[in-house]
Amino acid sequence: MVNLVSGITNQPLPAPMPGPAAGRPASARLVIAPGDTASAAYMVRHALDAGGAPVVELDSRVDPPAGSAIPPAPSLAVVVRYLPRRWLRWVAGLRGQGVPVVYFMDDDLMDPDAVAELPEPYRTRVRRDALRQRKRIEAVCTAFWVSTPQLARKYAPWQPRVVDPRPPRASLLAEPPVWVCYHGSASHRAELDWLLPVMQQVQARAPAVRFEVFGDHAVYARFRALPRVNVLHPMSWPNYLDYTSGTRRDIALAPLLPSRFNAGRGPTKFLDFSRMHAVGLYADLEPYRGFVRDGLDGLLLPPDPLAWVQAVVGLAADAPRRARLAAAARERALALAY
Repeated sequence: MVNLVSGITNQPLPAPMPGPAAGRPASARLVIAPGDTASAAYMVRHALDAGGAPVVELDSRVDPPAGSAIPPAPSLAVVVRYLPRRWLRWVAGLRGQGVPVVYFMDDDLMDPDAVAELPEPYRTRVRRDALRQRKRIEAVCTAFWVSTPQLARKYAPWQPRVVDPRPPRASLLAEPPVWVCYHGSASHRAELDWLLPVMQQVQARAPAVRFEVFGDHAVYARFRALPRVNVLHPMSWPNYLDYTSGTRRDIALAPLLPSRFNAGRGPTKFLDFSRMHAVGLYADLEPYRGFVRDGLDGLLLPPDPLAWVQAVVGLAADAPRRARLAAAARERALALAY
């Protein structure tokens, strides 16, 4: 059952299009949203979860699809927050075919004074794709959903429904991820480039793995298309020491490409990784060769990306081995402590 809060209006949801003939799949419901957003996850998807008909999500950040790219005769379309101008004719076409169109809003996107308080460039986007489209949205939509009673009162002429926020069950029941970190500084740009395809292959094989890297905006731009990756701003040594003292990571990476500068580095990453209770994977060359005891308190790996992929995937699936290696590394670090 669709879980909507009553009390604002008793207007029913838009009636679906006539049902399919026996033996044919139910008509799809369309969600038109700017990518995968919290608005869709918490507010819209559960409201469409009843009835068994498939939900097709369309990204409003790109051009509308050709007519053949969506299932025929959708029973409902929900526009989430924004309706860019290039989508207006397409959505109006749905409405012209008799498809009910719902507009969903979970912030006050239609009040010029409220929007004026927003910082740039967010303010410009709201003005362009919501506020300035209000009359067109009101003309093309047959029903309105909002996220709070306050919005329902403010936009009472819409006779809106208030949609309860509900979390996806899978997001609450998911097992803890396996965190893999690479804490290289700006001097390790070549190693970051080398790691990118390694990370891509690991993620293809081990969906439970999450990555954490340090880097500036250029690093963020390079990695933002990769799912399940956190890019942290570089930190001062006191802040990094504090961060890693209170952070637990499962696997930590220390690839090192041969260079004259890298030849002079020390094995201090071993101490950083031990502080985080992480298993270290190290390049099999100095300064790690001769310091890390391979297979006892870390792993030494050749400069073969596949070897690193296999090591990360194997450790991600073997919690007891991770625990043994990490405990041995931490014990050794404690023995070296002053």
